[in-house]
Amino acid sequence: MTSSFLQYCHKNYNLQALNTLAVPSIAEYFADVNTDALLLGALQFSQEADIPLTVLGGGSNVLLPEKIPGLVIKISTTGREILSEDDNAATIRFAAGENWHDTVLWCVKKNLYGIENLALIPGTIGAAPIQNIGAYGVELMSCLERVEGLYISNNTPFVLDNSDCLFAYRDSIFKQSMRNKVIITHVTLTLSKEPKLHVEYPALLEQLDKNKVDKGTLSPFDIASAVIAIRQHKLPNPEQIPNAGSFFKNPIVGEVIYRKIRDEYPAVVAYPMPNNKYKLAAGWLIDQAGWRGKLLDNICMHHNQALVLTNPNHCTTKQLLGFVDKVRESIFDKFHVNLEIEPIQL
Repeated sequence: MTSSFLQYCHKNYNLQALNTLAVPSIAEYFADVNTDALLLGALQFSQEADIPLTVLGGGSNVLLPEKIPGLVIKISTTGREILSEDDNAATIRFAAGENWHDTVLWCVKKNLYGIENLALIPGTIGAAPIQNIGAYGVELMSCLERVEGLYISNNTPFVLDNSDCLFAYRDSIFKQSMRNKVIITHVTLTLSKEPKLHVEYPALLEQLDKNKVDKGTLSPFDIASAVIAIRQHKLPNPEQIPNAGSFFKNPIVGEVIYRKIRDEYPAVVAYPMPNNKYKLAAGWLIDQAGWRGKLLDNICMHHNQALVLTNPNHCTTKQLLGFVDKVRESIFDKFHVNLEIEPIQL
């Protein structure tokens, strides 16, 4: 099996075009995996050759090192299967390599509610549970039914229901105890045919007004169209300006810290959370600290959205993290708030 799988591999492969930050990174071996048989072949190859295996989806939420030993695989499997459907909802199983935004558009066209607020988020559906992706008041966990996959060490399949995934804000079991131990192969979502709207964000309401949409008859398409317009205005296209979308998590702080910031900065952007906590808008904090549009060491925070770190000069992950440290130190000095990055560092 080791020798037969080698025909699908590229040696010393440059992954720069396969990560949206355009970080230069060389994989010892690389293969594009678009079938279940190839996936099993990749697992067996890494086991028999006793080399590490690294999994890439859309490459939109990762920080790659300059060299990656062993085998890197890109999951490109596709497929959609409606498992059940009635007048109220539809449960659909997606292959992990399906493009996330295409998945949103497909569901929107079927007039299914649940993920329309997550339009235009880059990446694959297999990567979405890892981060518990979210935007404009909606997180993937709200409609995820189950996740299927394989353990890397022994090819054993697993199935995790929603509660087993230990979802939290931009977090899951796949970033914790199961990190680097499994490959997600399928994701199943249950989406509603009845309106379940999340339009409380001011920017979303403003865009719906611009689109002259009747809020009494909002469809998933209306919301997705508004989200797409907002994101296209605020976020640079990674094919033109390398970026990973929102680079920092919105920090969640206690009431004491929130009130101290609010007293000094009454315009602070914050959202109430359970247990007397508040979610602060990281972009607002970064903007107030003077980083929006700032170019330093060939790296820049985007001029339209301070939350987006851009890499126009194709710097390395080490260089990016040096820039990030300076941003984080600045925010802590000004607000006494710690920022965490969203991308996963491999």
